[in-house]
Amino acid sequence: THGGRTPTGIDLVDWVAVTLGARQAPAAQKVQRVVAGWGMQGVAPMLLGGTSAPIGAALVNGTMAHCLDYDDLHFPSLAHLSAPTWAAVLALGAQHHAEESLMLDAFLAGFEVSARLGANGVGKAVTDRGWHSTGVHGRISAAIASGVILGLNEQQMAHAIAVAATQTSGLTTSFGTMAKPFHAGKAAADGVLAAELAAAEFEGATQILDDERSLLSALVQDQSVQMSLATLGEDWEIERNALKPYACCGLTHAPIDCGRAIYAQLHGAAVTEVEVTTHELAGKVANQRRPTTGLGGKFSLSYCVALALTGYRATETDFSDTRLAEEGIRILEDRVRLVADNTLEPSAACMTAKLEDGRSLSADVAVSLGNPENPMNWLHLRDKFSSLVEPALGDRTEALFDTLKGFEAPGAFATAQAAMH
Repeated sequence: THGGRTPTGIDLVDWVAVTLGARQAPAAQKVQRVVAGWGMQGVAPMLLGGTSAPIGAALVNGTMAHCLDYDDLHFPSLAHLSAPTWAAVLALGAQHHAEESLMLDAFLAGFEVSARLGANGVGKAVTDRGWHSTGVHGRISAAIASGVILGLNEQQMAHAIAVAATQTSGLTTSFGTMAKPFHAGKAAADGVLAAELAAAEFEGATQILDDERSLLSALVQDQSVQMSLATLGEDWEIERNALKPYACCGLTHAPIDCGRAIYAQLHGAAVTEVEVTTHELAGKVANQRRPTTGLGGKFSLSYCVALALTGYRATETDFSDTRLAEEGIRILEDRVRLVADNTLEPSAACMTAKLEDGRSLSADVAVSLGNPENPMNWLHLRDKFSSLVEPALGDRTEALFDTLKGFEAPGAFATAQAAMH
């Protein structure tokens, strides 16, 4: 326990919700079909059915966890760390019959180290240059967590990190396609592989994080930022992790909050013009105009704002073909203008809407819902969990929620596995 919150608690419950909620996602189904075709031996469960070797289960479940773009986000590193880390932990945990306490330790170790490596502007710098921070830091997190499950010694762990880091990949140009969730799945699988290789005495470049030819110097060649573990053991990065109340890119969440606040004041009035002010990253990452797919809609700030101003809650069903085709949303989306202001945090936004009756309505959000400063509570999460899991598990949903919420209890993993299959 740290800061009154267990390292699983909300984080694991959220991971299972968004992973099971992605059972119908084409990207998840296609990856599972390929992995099943490999015929790998192992008892690690794939949440779409069947078992595999840990690397295969990690690839499937890590991809699933990020398919809906509804998973948590560590804003300081701009990385979705839970998706690959839990996928690796649960795959290896099942294969090696790990105790729940060891799996908790493994997740927390991977998260705390990789989150710090991506903080202090590193995640932003990486993203600015076209790399997906999840593909960078998620691999390291998954490798460290996997190493804890396998009981690696200090030297082996150094090599696991090195082998994970040298596999870094994932480009932001893939956002809005199946390749984006695949980044998380591949990070999970590569982390498992790196740790398993290190356990077999495989060696990598252990100076890869800190010499003149480091990972960061390759990704950010102007050396404008530095990785640091200075506060490791002094505070908790998991306390800075944000959960998503909306099924879309985290950089759209503050504008959605603004839109929802304005919608509550519209009382049927028509909106003629919308100005959204937010950090420039939103324009780089989430500014697809007139998206043609649900995945594209998740990275369209204008579409997400139009949803909010129309009264929709930006849940998974709002990124369907039916919703995308609604004429009123399309008309409103074309009236949204984005303004960049780098004095704002990525989790903040301002919005002004001009109305047909001559009025103007404004809303400011300093921190979007789901962030540590404005957190989702257990009631929020139970609603999210039920909406995503109930279609698959029916009346088993509530029991699974309660089991995951108390995952530190011995036997909880076996109980949860039985409920999910």
